[in-house]
Amino acid sequence: MLRSLVRGPAASLFPAAAMASYYATSHGNATTRNESSVGFVRQPARAIIANPDAFAAKLGRMAADGPSQLLVIADFDYTLTPYHTPTGEHAHSCHGIISGSGFLGHEFQAKANALFQQFYPIEISPLLTQDEKEPHMVQWWERSHKIMVDYGLHAHHIKDAVANADITFRDGFQPLFASLAKANVPTLIFSAGLA
Repeated sequence: MLRSLVRGPAASLFPAAAMASYYATSHGNATTRNESSVGFVRQPARAIIANPDAFAAKLGRMAADGPSQLLVIADFDYTLTPYHTPTGEHAHSCHGIISGSGFLGHEFQAKANALFQQFYPIEISPLLTQDEKEPHMVQWWERSHKIMVDYGLHAHHIKDAVANADITFRDGFQPLFASLAKANVPTLIFSAGLA
């Protein structure tokens, strides 16, 4: 039943967006890219649902309510953007784009990298709960932003870093957001990286 409910270009993006796309549109086929020209194989999109019956009931209610009752809230880093590049490397986050740009100098890059080395293992640790991770993530965010200010980050640095970045959106992003816009579904991109 779930497979028949989650359709359209957003099905390959992420489950919440797939639901949103279902309500905003009522046709189309899920698409996923299985391999790239460089040989990196991407696994088909999937979602693990703890209670499929409850999920299907919620999805059905959302479908019945229609797009006028829908609000989409999405994270940016590694939700709207892929976790890996087409070559299989770890993709940049918003902070990573600034840190790796070189526009704030080598000393800034070294400090930003030291923070990444300290805090990223905590962020991805399967041994810590979200509550245990949260104070460390707040500290990482605060310290990262402090060094950006200390090293003179200005709007033109951000513009230049983004213009030179290799960041991409996930497959299905453009048709999903076009569908949401066409259906006048309010959409909020919420991210600590964009704060």
